[in-house]
Amino acid sequence: MRTPIRSETEAFRFAIGTVLVIALAVLIGWLTTPLAGVAALMVAIAVAAIAYLRAANPDRQEPLRRAALAAHPHGAAPGKRHVLVIANEPLAGQALGERILGQGDEEVELDILAPVLISRLHYGVSDIDRERERARVRLQRSLRWAREQGIAVRGEVGDPSATTAIEDELRDFGADEVIVVTHSSERMTWQEREELERLRGELDVPVVQIAADVVEPSHDQERTEDGCG
Repeated sequence: MRTPIRSETEAFRFAIGTVLVIALAVLIGWLTTPLAGVAALMVAIAVAAIAYLRAANPDRQEPLRRAALAAHPHGAAPGKRHVLVIANEPLAGQALGERILGQGDEEVELDILAPVLISRLHYGVSDIDRERERARVRLQRSLRWAREQGIAVRGEVGDPSATTAIEDELRDFGADEVIVVTHSSERMTWQEREELERLRGELDVPVVQIAADVVEPSHDQERTEDGCG
């Protein structure tokens, strides 16, 4: 919850501002009519309320930022770049591999987080075994792909709360870059949209979205999808 007054200085400014606004409203009412003074006071209150609501909230909780700035017990070794990939879809394709490896000479450590994607209908329901199994399969396919690219990788299925899962990964391993592999733009879930918005709002490192329709499927995935008909 936002605290309106956070220090003695702010309290003093608030008191002075209130006195000036009331004095101005009284002056307007004296020079014109009492009704005009009341109207001026109401306008001033409305303007102040809008400015307050639009101002940055210093009390806003930013768990992802705090986790990213914390000391990371399993962070990348010196000279290595740590990339966190949030795999809402399985990782695949040469273009994604080139993005992860980058253009520099640094070695890359890849951390894959496979979120448990829950529909709004199932959100808050304890029985999410099917969604968890899908996340596990998505993780295994992504790990296999990364190892085929020669990338040092680890990964896990995330907590059902996407924010908690990402926060845990950032606190433990940190990240020099975050890549979010999402469904195609037409099929993006509410979790993916909220996830991207929060990551971009809280983190200072690059946050890149790659939609599944841009990721090239690997041969293994093509065979799997062809056989699912």
